[in-house]
Amino acid sequence: MAMEFTYKVSGIKVYSTDTQTDIIKEATLHIIGTEDDGQVHENFMNLELEEPAGSFTEFSSVTELQVQEWLKGTLGEDQIILQKASLASLKDDPISTLSRDNPKEKELET
Repeated sequence: MAMEFTYKVSGIKVYSTDTQTDIIKEATLHIIGTEDDGQVHENFMNLELEEPAGSFTEFSSVTELQVQEWLKGTLGEDQIILQKASLASLKDDPISTLSRDNPKEKELET
């Protein structure tokens, strides 16, 4: 069966102008590939977004899905396909298994 892909956003950085606050300037897009056996591979890229044009969504109303779509649009479909292919090529790769040299990232509970 094929690898299943999901996305995650982290590292959002914002700035403000005289008329708007908390404009998203950049964020990290994670592309996560999960194998049938539960093994997970991940690529991530820090991307800068273009200046907002037209309507503006207040930061408090922005969803992770919206930011994912903005970042995917910035990255472009060709690059997304390449990133997914790169992750899929790691299937059953003995070098990519978790070890001291290839640790798993965890987040602290807040």
